[in-house]
Amino acid sequence: LIAHVARAATGEASVRWRGRTLDVRPPFARVSVLEAFQRYASLERDTVLLLAASDEDTYFRLLVEKIEPALAALPHAVVLHDFPSVHASLARRRPDDPTVCERFEVYVGGVELCNGFGELTDAREQRTRLEHDREARRHAGKVPYPIDEHFVRALEEGMPPSGGNALGVDRLVMLCLGADSIGQVMAFPDDGL
Repeated sequence: LIAHVARAATGEASVRWRGRTLDVRPPFARVSVLEAFQRYASLERDTVLLLAASDEDTYFRLLVEKIEPALAALPHAVVLHDFPSVHASLARRRPDDPTVCERFEVYVGGVELCNGFGELTDAREQRTRLEHDREARRHAGKVPYPIDEHFVRALEEGMPPSGGNALGVDRLVMLCLGADSIGQVMAFPDDGL
């Protein structure tokens, strides 16, 4: 889809954005979150998983300060996949490695174009995660969110394996048109963009 839109807009499977030509021909390069932390932050797998579970501030700071800029420097689209399971409240764990989940993000030139994952369809596991999230918020002094009982009951009724993907169409249009900001391509931009 990304390559198709780019070809329709530019005539090529590439976009010209912020002075760079970025290749969006499939298949996109793929790197797991754990590989990215090893490559770009010099951290081993166990250290990254421990940070994700016990020091989210440091984990996310490194993701923003080390990983995302390294991905932005690549001259092509890249899929960042297999996020630590602790950050996947609605994504299913990988059956062959439950420390990570079936979640991905696609980046082009530092712009996150989409966020997708394999849906968690196990009602018991989903309830456990929601309860864990509530307790974590309570422990952090935040107001805990109520558990969506309708959602959990719907999962109990049964849901086939499925996945979801949220594509930022405005971001894709921005890249394809070489706009400096999303506000330039939005039908009803906010003056603050």
